[in-house]
Amino acid sequence: MSKEDDEVEEEKSATVSCGTSAGPIKMKLYREWSPLGYDRAVELFERGFYDNSHFFRTVPGFLVQFGITYSDDMELKRFGRTTIPDDEPVEGISFKEGTISYAGGGANSRTSQLFFAYAPSKALGTNPWETPIGKIIEGMENVRNFYGGYGDMPPWGKGPVQGRVYSGPSYIEDNFPKTTRFETCTVEHQKVKSQTMEEENKEEEYVEEDDKKEVVDDDETAATTTADDDESDKKEEGTMKKQSLPIGNNNNKSTNLLRSLKSKMKMEDSPSNYGLITISAVFVIFLLAISIKISRGRKKTTGKTS
Repeated sequence: MSKEDDEVEEEKSATVSCGTSAGPIKMKLYREWSPLGYDRAVELFERGFYDNSHFFRTVPGFLVQFGITYSDDMELKRFGRTTIPDDEPVEGISFKEGTISYAGGGANSRTSQLFFAYAPSKALGTNPWETPIGKIIEGMENVRNFYGGYGDMPPWGKGPVQGRVYSGPSYIEDNFPKTTRFETCTVEHQKVKSQTMEEENKEEEYVEEDDKKEVVDDDETAATTTADDDESDKKEEGTMKKQSLPIGNNNNKSTNLLRSLKSKMKMEDSPSNYGLITISAVFVIFLLAISIKISRGRKKTTGKTS
C-alpha cells in the first residue's frame, strides 16, 4: 500500500460562491476558526438552505443579516433551527469589513442565521456566539450595494420584522420589494492530506526500527570485524606454531622459517618489530639446537647397537 493510500483528507476550508440580486459574491469559510459553526454553515449552503432567501436585515455601516429559508423541506428547516454549541474564539481574528459570523440571542444559540460585517465594530465579536467563521473574498463591492433604504428592524428602523419572514417570501416581496436576495450557491471544499493516527504511529515505529537497525548494523560490523581479526590471529598463530615445530637439522630450513615468520608478521622498520623477531629467532634456534642434540643422541645409540 502506498503512502498516499494511507493518507486521509482533512477538511480545511470551503469556498462558497453565490449569486445575489446585487451581483455575485464569494465567501471563504475556515474550519479552524469555528469548527462547529463551520460544519453547520457549510452543510446549510450545500443543501440549498439559503438559496433564494432574503438579506432581511441590511444596516449600512453595521451589518447584513440573513438565514431564514424558504425551502419546503421540513427536515431541512428543523435542522436549520436546531441550536449548536458555541465555539471557543480564536485569538487574532478581528471583525473587519466582510467578516462572517453567526447571529444569536444567548450562549449556545447559533442556528442558521449569519451576518456580514460592513465595517469594524466594537459591538461585534463581544458575544460568545459571534465567533467568526470566514470572510468575503470576492464581490464585497456588491455587498456594499445591498439595498439598505429600509433601515434596521423595528424599533430601530422600518425594515422587515424578523418573525414574519418565516411565513415565506411574499412578506418581503410585497412589503419590502427592494430587499436584496440570494440566488443559488455552490460549495467547493478545500482539503489537505493528513496521515491517519495509525500511519503516524507506524512511521514512529519505522523511525525507531531504523535507529535500532543502525545500532545493530554498527554492532554487527564491529562483531564481524572482531571475529575476522580473531580468526586471522588464530590462523597466524597456528601457522607460527606449525612452522616453529622441530623439522630437522638443516640451517637453510631455519633461515626459511625466519623469512616466513617475518613475512607473516609484515615487519616494518620499528623497534617493537625487531624485538619480536629477535625473540622469535632465539626461540627457533633453541628448538633447532634441541633437535640437533636429539638427532646426535639417536646416532650414538644406533652406533652402539650395531
